[in-house]
Amino acid sequence: MLFDSHCHLDFPVFDHDRDQLLEKCYQAGIHHICLPATERKHWNRLQTMLGEHPSGVHLWGALGLHPYFLKSHQDDHLAELDTMIASHPEHIVAIGETGLDFVIDDPDQPRQKELLAAQILIAAHHGLPLILHVRKAHDQVASLLRKLKFREGGIVHAWSGSDQQAEAFFQLGFKLGIGGNLTYDRAKRLHRQVVNFPLEHFVLETDAPDMPPAGLTNRRNTPLTLIAVLEKMSALREQNSLVIARQLSDNTKDIFRLSR
Repeated sequence: MLFDSHCHLDFPVFDHDRDQLLEKCYQAGIHHICLPATERKHWNRLQTMLGEHPSGVHLWGALGLHPYFLKSHQDDHLAELDTMIASHPEHIVAIGETGLDFVIDDPDQPRQKELLAAQILIAAHHGLPLILHVRKAHDQVASLLRKLKFREGGIVHAWSGSDQQAEAFFQLGFKLGIGGNLTYDRAKRLHRQVVNFPLEHFVLETDAPDMPPAGLTNRRNTPLTLIAVLEKMSALREQNSLVIARQLSDNTKDIFRLSR
């Protein structure tokens, strides 16, 4: 049973075939999917989709403020996030996605750090892990987590850092999200990391509808491509795909505090 740890299945691009897609996911062995939020205006929409879908797929969620949409975030959104999490919403398993993105236009680094720090503290207060979006800012994120003494762990989504940065996140209790990027021949460093680091440090993801695997460039990504990512990891590690699938599913459940 596979677990897609990061998929934006609530996005409108899936409205016309979401139910059929989830049927196919269940048949393919993808029985759990986590939907991380990006903006306050989408939190309610996302939460209406969570729980066990008629297909049998269980949909989990995370609530947070994505750094890519920096200009849409307001200070009162943080207060709303804290209040909403305090009500113990069913099927919410993390805070995210949040993080730092220093690649976007006009990144306003101080504001990004302010929003991330606030969400780290909210996650710590409620005992929830984080789902992190990080681009060109791995050292800064790790430093902030250490400064705030965050102990709940989480997932660094769409991993793209160095070996040393990976080790820093392992020490902080985080796992690395591995998705479609793994399937590209050019991803040599990621290939090497997937082989050299213990399997306990990884989780699978798709980031659908974005980050399609090789062969699907410029097309909508779906949770079904989790199979291609698993097969690539199996080939690289020269390890049985069922063994990998079981371990990575357990890793994801452990991070989200779900029973195996």
